[in-house]
Amino acid sequence: MKMEFSKGQYRDLLKMCEIANSVYGILGDAVSEDYKKQSRRIEELQRYLLSFADQFGCSEMKELYKGEIIPSDMFSEKIREVMDNYNDETFWYELETRLGKRDFEKDMTKEERKEAKKDGWLPFRVHDFYEKWTKEFEEHGVDRLGIIEKK
Repeated sequence: MKMEFSKGQYRDLLKMCEIANSVYGILGDAVSEDYKKQSRRIEELQRYLLSFADQFGCSEMKELYKGEIIPSDMFSEKIREVMDNYNDETFWYELETRLGKRDFEKDMTKEERKEAKKDGWLPFRVHDFYEKWTKEFEEHGVDRLGIIEKK
C-alpha cells in the first residue's frame, strides 16, 4: 500500500501522534497498563513517521537521541503548549459542569428526577447552573471556592 501526504498533512499527522502519545502516556502512568501499551505503539508509529521528516522538508521536527529518532525539543514544546491550553480549558469545563450538576441535583423536582432516571439526560434547566459557575470563574477564578466543614 502506498500513501501520499502533503507537507502540511505530514506535519499534522506528526502533531496528532505527539498529542495522542501524550494522552495515552499520562493515562498509562495513572490508569492502566493498556494505555501504556497503546502509548508504546503510538511511539513506534511516530518514530516510523519521523524517519520521513527529511523527505517532507521537516527535519526540524526530529532529532537523534541515543540512536533513536524522536520528536525535537522545539516540536515537543509546541505540542506541550497545545496540551497545556487543552488541559486548562478542560479543567474549567469539568469544574463548571460538575459543580453545576451537583447544585442542580440538589434543586431537582421529583418530575425532573424521574425524567433524568428514565432517559439519562438532565433537564435543560441544568444549563442555568452551569452558567452560574461559568460566570463565577470568569469573574473570580477559584478565589471564592472553599471547603465548608460541617459541625
